[in-house]
Amino acid sequence: MTQKKQIPDFFINAFYESKFQGSTFVIKAGGKVMEDARYRANLLENIQELNLRGIKVLLVYGGGKAMDIESEKRGIKVEKIDGLRINASENMDVMKHVIGGDLSLDVAAGMTSLGISGINFNAVPSDWLDVVLKPKTKGDDFTGAITRAHIRPVNRLFKVTDFLTTSCICISDDGVPCNINADKIAMQMAIALKAQKLIFLSDVDGVHIDNEVQGLITADEIVAHIASGAVTGGMKVKLENCKAALEAGVRRVHLINGLREDALHNEIFLPTGPGTMLILEEDRKAYENEIETQKLIEQAK
Repeated sequence: MTQKKQIPDFFINAFYESKFQGSTFVIKAGGKVMEDARYRANLLENIQELNLRGIKVLLVYGGGKAMDIESEKRGIKVEKIDGLRINASENMDVMKHVIGGDLSLDVAAGMTSLGISGINFNAVPSDWLDVVLKPKTKGDDFTGAITRAHIRPVNRLFKVTDFLTTSCICISDDGVPCNINADKIAMQMAIALKAQKLIFLSDVDGVHIDNEVQGLITADEIVAHIASGAVTGGMKVKLENCKAALEAGVRRVHLINGLREDALHNEIFLPTGPGTMLILEEDRKAYENEIETQKLIEQAK
């Protein structure tokens, strides 16, 4: 009987290191992932693993559920238009308290308990983004818009650490704290940094078409799915943003459920991850070849 030849561990490690080492990943984590200590710790552990493999990570996070709870405690009304918050002064006070304060401290505490070396900001540094306040849609509104992203200050920090994390609070060019959707911040930073991967972590498994999670969708297919009505609402907006990111130079975009254990690890290191990956059509063949190589390595372990 012929014994199956095992691939040495150093070859397996070399495969992963050559595939990802020196890359930059931008990750956006939604509130449901970041607000729960278990999911937050698991995400930080997975990020620590990426750092150990030579991958630089920028994490952008929000905290919508926690803000809603605190707003209810204070008797503050929460209003949204097309899923985006109206950021009146009292809503910004809640955001400063919940996201810039409690949640930022929870992230710092999690990093410390795991021994993760990195820099945690409770607001996006003002030299990363040029931000203006949007025209007010209703009364008092502190919603920001990004006019430009700058990579030089980010890359300076990446020379001394492999992990940067920030909340979605921004400071406008005239010094006013404001809110920008964390998806938009992550997308603009990923484009500016020419990130290898842009990863969105939420409580959804990926893109559902005909009640099935799609493992792979190309930018061309995004257009078709939107035209057919297969994706609508918030997912439609997200996929349009993903398409824009791909066409602007981001290599791959992932939509995964951050409430599943080791979701980030599994998406990156398994031959086929649990979520949806989005790529340009021209990259499909290269991706398929990678998958076959990765499957062979996994089988030989």
